[in-house]
Amino acid sequence: MHILVVDDEYLIRYALAAVFRDDRTVVTTTADGAETLDAIGRKTFDLCFLDIHLPDMNGLDIMQKLRAASPSTLIVIMTGSEVTFPMMMTIRKHAQAVITKPFDLYDTKRFVQQMLMPGRPLQREERKRLKDYASFVRWFIDDDRKQERKPVGRSITCASAAATGGAGVPADVLDISDTGMCIRTVCSFEPGHVLLFGNSEEQITGVVRWSVQDSRRNAYRAGVQFVAAGDAPAAAPR
Repeated sequence: MHILVVDDEYLIRYALAAVFRDDRTVVTTTADGAETLDAIGRKTFDLCFLDIHLPDMNGLDIMQKLRAASPSTLIVIMTGSEVTFPMMMTIRKHAQAVITKPFDLYDTKRFVQQMLMPGRPLQREERKRLKDYASFVRWFIDDDRKQERKPVGRSITCASAAATGGAGVPADVLDISDTGMCIRTVCSFEPGHVLLFGNSEEQITGVVRWSVQDSRRNAYRAGVQFVAAGDAPAAAPR
């Protein structure tokens, strides 16, 4: 595996490289936009950690160039500052996740390992870890979003081949926008699960981007991004 770490802070480059580098993983680090463009021009990377603010270029411009050069590269945006709604819309088109600084290195490694193997069943300890990821993994949906979201007070039926075997389960719609919604349900959906909402005549497809335990007992909240049925990363339940 080849990983690229782009950040103007030496300690972040050093720390991420130390955590991910092993006998099967080569880590390349760059400190500015010029070095990064040179690196992506010479090599294809499986994963890229990319800081938004670099001394000579906007990290989002690099993100778009990287995505054009290597569509298969997983991109994790890193930031220690506010991400505006227009910035988030750009990130959503090209990156897989946003992590906020400061972040725990070993939790980040576990999170990335799960992102690289989305089809692998999670163990109990890993499920607990993923709930903790909500503190720094933003998945394009967070409490400080600038996008207008409308409160909703109704229930809907959703089904997941991975979590419910295709059977429908009730979910409360907490808020909704043109691109996604937040639901509460007794089912613990995991990031990457494909959900179907509605009946067979009129269905909406969504992908779970984050999931946390709700304040209510035995309930969970999940952020769902709407996608076209053909764009879903896994087969929808029949």
